[in-house]
Amino acid sequence: MSLKSKYNLCVIGGGPAGMMAAISASLKGKRVVLLEKNKSLGAKLLLTGGGKCNLTHTNLSNKDFVSKFQKQGDFLLSPLSAFGVKETMEFFKELPLKVELDGRVFPKSEKARDVLDFFKKKLKENKVKVLLGVETANFQFKDGKIEKIVLRDKKEIFADNFLIATGGKAYGYELPKSIGHTITELKPALSPVQTKEKWVSILKGISLRKVGVSLNKNKPIKGDVLFTHFGLSGPLILNLSERIKPRDKIFIDLFPDKSIDDLNKDLLSLFEKDSKKTIKNVLSGLVSSKLLDIVLNFSGINKDQISRNIKKEERRKLIKNLKKIEFNVVTVLGFEKAMVTKGGVSLKEIDSKTMQSKIMENLYFAGEVIDLNGETGGFNLQMCFTTGFVAGKSIF
Repeated sequence: MSLKSKYNLCVIGGGPAGMMAAISASLKGKRVVLLEKNKSLGAKLLLTGGGKCNLTHTNLSNKDFVSKFQKQGDFLLSPLSAFGVKETMEFFKELPLKVELDGRVFPKSEKARDVLDFFKKKLKENKVKVLLGVETANFQFKDGKIEKIVLRDKKEIFADNFLIATGGKAYGYELPKSIGHTITELKPALSPVQTKEKWVSILKGISLRKVGVSLNKNKPIKGDVLFTHFGLSGPLILNLSERIKPRDKIFIDLFPDKSIDDLNKDLLSLFEKDSKKTIKNVLSGLVSSKLLDIVLNFSGINKDQISRNIKKEERRKLIKNLKKIEFNVVTVLGFEKAMVTKGGVSLKEIDSKTMQSKIMENLYFAGEVIDLNGETGGFNLQMCFTTGFVAGKSIF
């Protein structure tokens, strides 16, 4: 089929939302072409969930699900009723899937590549024309509608309908802006944090489960934290990142479920039980060895000291540091490290039931390009799948 052949739908963007939209439309028998400026599809999909691809999140009502998208989330109520978590699980059942205790869903293989291969298979089965390494230049109009899209190499693609699924800040918003759509303020979201403490690089790759994190003097929140060579990341830090500013302080409590008195009793019991062992060996099961070395150093305790010789004041300092490790924020990293973009095409200009533009009749949107961003845990990918499927099936 030549580039001048007319399609029912031209999808711009080969990420999860664009691929889902193309498949959804093709399932209705529509002739679909999918344009991707990169040399391969789903580049960002391969990075999700640390390469494991956290597809969605179960065990939540739609109301609780949309609460993960802050005040904008209600926009998703209608699309989720048409294609929600249940439908997503059914769509990907061939992979197969596994559900974690916390509700996160991954392919059983824990390989994002398998998810991408599944998408490619479905695109091929449904005869979606995929064009890679093509950059869009502009739309051209006729009779109040988009008639065609012109590529950078001057080639033209004609279609009855067009769908923009170009992702976040990294891919730009020039096409929706050229139509007259409002782009709300763009900010990096779900971003790692760079800290002043250089010693954090020693802990690179170490993950902490269900620790307490306090931002300045706020109440602690429990969740998972990951150390990087430059600072802090992990689900809890990423979710807090929009609230974090340079010169803020972050405190980590390694034992949020224990009071100082309870932790003191536990340590006394351990020291009494293994009185002849070194302090490092006695505490080896509590935290990772590298983190323990740092905590002991902060507490002024030699790691090779015999536990029965630990003084009350040393134990007090140790408990203080186990309950409150301080980090000083240099900056929250920008768009180049952010998992998603906050902001995008204004939701006021999109019909939530169809994902159709309220400004241009034959234009649709799906995925991160719209003004929706959620917490980590599979919520953002589910948003892409939901809006993509609903947009694709709405094509007339």
